[in-house]
Amino acid sequence: IIINHYRKREQGFMKESLTEKIYIQLRNKILDGEINPREFISESQVAAEYSVSKAPAKQALHILTEQGYLVSYPRKGYMVCAYSVEEINRIQEIRRCLESLCIHLAIRDATDEQIRSLRVYENMDKQNLDPRNTINAKFHIRLAEISGNEFLPETLKPLVHKASMSYIKGRPDIDHFEKIVQAMLARDEESAVCLLREDVRDL
Repeated sequence: IIINHYRKREQGFMKESLTEKIYIQLRNKILDGEINPREFISESQVAAEYSVSKAPAKQALHILTEQGYLVSYPRKGYMVCAYSVEEINRIQEIRRCLESLCIHLAIRDATDEQIRSLRVYENMDKQNLDPRNTINAKFHIRLAEISGNEFLPETLKPLVHKASMSYIKGRPDIDHFEKIVQAMLARDEESAVCLLREDVRDL
């Protein structure tokens, strides 16, 4: 609810608050690589930079932490959540194995209606910058959900969210997702897995 509230405000439905202004500007700096991932960010530092009290600075930092942009270190401050290319590629390797299993199980057991539910991109904001709520993240997590194995979604979620941080500035490849859905509806596991591996690729 809080995240949706901020997104709507950002789109111009309401006047920006101090918290939102700080949140948007800090998020953009993170996405543009303007904040050194090896340096701590403190509430007092942010408050001084934007000439505000600590309250809106703290709230903006908290939202960024909740969304996965920052990691909070007690009594030290906040640090940008950054992964090296090697780390992301190791995550992608695990994802390709697990999501190939998801496709195998879904093609075997899921209904056509469940497979069509992968079309999350039809009703989602394509510009969403919350790494937990991008079309890419929702598509891959939904794939795990329709696998029928209740342990796969929770296993994949943290991996998908971490990988999503590296794709956050790119546009979702909706046409590619649709090809995966079509292959799954045709119960063509080989094609679906091949398409999936193209999507969950190394950097």
